[in-house]
Amino acid sequence: MAASPPSAPGRIFISYRREETAYPAGWLFAQLADHYGGEQVFKDVDSIQLGDDFVDVITRAVGSCDVLLALIGDEWLTITDEHGRRRLDDPDDFVRLEIEAALARNIRVIPILVDGAMMPRVDELPDSLARLVRRQALELHPARFDFDTGRLLKVLDKALAEIRAAQAEPGATPRVPQAAAATPPAARPQGRRRSTRTWLLAGTGIAVVLVLVIVAVVANSGGTPSPPDAASPSTSAGVATTSPSAAAATTSPPANEPAFFRDPFSSRAAGWEGDGAVARGAGYTGDAYRISAPPSAAGGAGSVPTKASRVFPIAPPSIRVGVEGRRLPGSDQSMKYGILCRINGDKAYLLTIDDGYAAIEKWGPYKLLREANPQVDANSTNELQAVCTGGRGAQPVHLELWVNGEMVVETTDRDKPLPTGGVGLVVATYQTTRASLAEFDDFVVEQAA
Repeated sequence: MAASPPSAPGRIFISYRREETAYPAGWLFAQLADHYGGEQVFKDVDSIQLGDDFVDVITRAVGSCDVLLALIGDEWLTITDEHGRRRLDDPDDFVRLEIEAALARNIRVIPILVDGAMMPRVDELPDSLARLVRRQALELHPARFDFDTGRLLKVLDKALAEIRAAQAEPGATPRVPQAAAATPPAARPQGRRRSTRTWLLAGTGIAVVLVLVIVAVVANSGGTPSPPDAASPSTSAGVATTSPSAAAATTSPPANEPAFFRDPFSSRAAGWEGDGAVARGAGYTGDAYRISAPPSAAGGAGSVPTKASRVFPIAPPSIRVGVEGRRLPGSDQSMKYGILCRINGDKAYLLTIDDGYAAIEKWGPYKLLREANPQVDANSTNELQAVCTGGRGAQPVHLELWVNGEMVVETTDRDKPLPTGGVGLVVATYQTTRASLAEFDDFVVEQAA
């Protein structure tokens, strides 16, 4: 192996432990090398030389690949070093570093369950590997090796074709979000590694799937929204919030501000529309509103209040959007839900949460603006607030996401910020295998102080 293999579209990295899955890794390497060419498959780190920084070598090796295959055997979780310590708990463990680097880059990671092994639970993994459990796994069994590898080749053929097409497209958005690229695992201080949890929704334009719902609604409205109705009162109660200090948060309730729009979803007066509203189990429930997204490699569903003239199709420039949300039982655990602001055509800001994660993203083109790892249980009822201010002319747009009275992530968009647009709700999906359903209540849009 070369310490820094050249980058090539379609390169595949096989991550495995010699003590456990060396033979399956060898068989798999032979199959992949025969199909794609040996130079496109990276299997081992044997050639790391004395004095080399192995963290840097692994990071650069994974950095040259487009797909990582994580071979998991029966002892993958429990295997220990010479001192009896679990390998995965060592921040410098090769396998841990390989998967960390792949997750941080948002390349395709496919767990390969060898000879009947089971996927680990999230509570059995270091925090930096927690996202691995959300990846769809493939079984690899000696008794059906040809069949299993045939399934894998079909998945890889499709994934690599999409990657090549994205890389060949003029002006295509880079696959690696800047937030992930700025802090590769090799550059992080020892003992402070954590998952850089980004969602590959739009490197190849997939994020537009979610916004197309809003585009269709706006187009069908003909630019003439219905007049405001009883869903919009004149005032709203203040909500306790947290000062924007990442080091030590303090709460300070904001002054009451006039509400542009409020909807408890007790009637259909606001006219919420979107494909996520007509799916099974979605839409108005009598005292709440539900959005459903089907299983998807990357996508989701959104909805907007088409009859609320104060916020549709254009909301005021400086607003605070609040809603209560929760993930419904039986939904895919890989979903996230939240608030849309400045929706305009295929452009919008997306502020969402799921378990232990919060993010602010931008569509048109896609960009991860900021992410964080707060203590959030997406199954519980969470009070979300999205603050969206500024953006007049060429001014930057400031964005904040508050969860249960605490600001969990904020950022300022200075790179072609979105000037105006509407508001809405969203369910976003990535590699989900079941329907994703979120329930919302008490939606309010008010002036941001």
